[in-house]
Amino acid sequence: MVGAITLMFACQPPVTFNKPQPADVNSLGSFPKRIQGKYLCTADRSVLQINDNTMIRIYDYDAKVHISQPDSNLQLIGDTLFDLRINKGTLAIIEGDSVLQHFHETDTLFRIDELNVLKKYKGYYFVNIFTLPNTWQVKELEFRRGTLSLASINKKEDIDQLKEINESPQDTVPYVFSPTKKQFRSFMRNEGFRERETFEKIGE
Repeated sequence: MVGAITLMFACQPPVTFNKPQPADVNSLGSFPKRIQGKYLCTADRSVLQINDNTMIRIYDYDAKVHISQPDSNLQLIGDTLFDLRINKGTLAIIEGDSVLQHFHETDTLFRIDELNVLKKYKGYYFVNIFTLPNTWQVKELEFRRGTLSLASINKKEDIDQLKEINESPQDTVPYVFSPTKKQFRSFMRNEGFRERETFEKIGE
């Protein structure tokens, strides 16, 4: 689990846009009340919390490793596991020849401000995350009957479709696209945003 989370945080998006999407659609100043709340991920049991202007993901889990194979940055002293990078220790539980440690990670995925933009279009919400000057990563939010889906553009089929509708000759990652609103709508209607996570609402 730890490796997967580290990889997720470190990866750069393969697809970006030169302006918040969809183009020529007004931005929202906050998340609507109807989608604010806490959602449980059906895949990894993390919690997605949507507030007035932020989207936060919370990981709360136990990790078990063999006592002779801790992370090279960790040192077990008695019942405390020390992270040598930050000189901080946390309580660990010894179970036979394994070390059980509890992790609580909080990641702010998105915060509405001058650069990070939320838009609504055709019943969907689009989270535009500023990555570099004049480039945004875009995620799609859909909320129906207590279920929230968070979708990204990572799959080859999505990238090929964007290249076709945007007539882009670019062949290096990360791709930067500049679709019109009509082209973006075409991408949505043709099963764009194929990489999808599902969350069930569990509270306000």
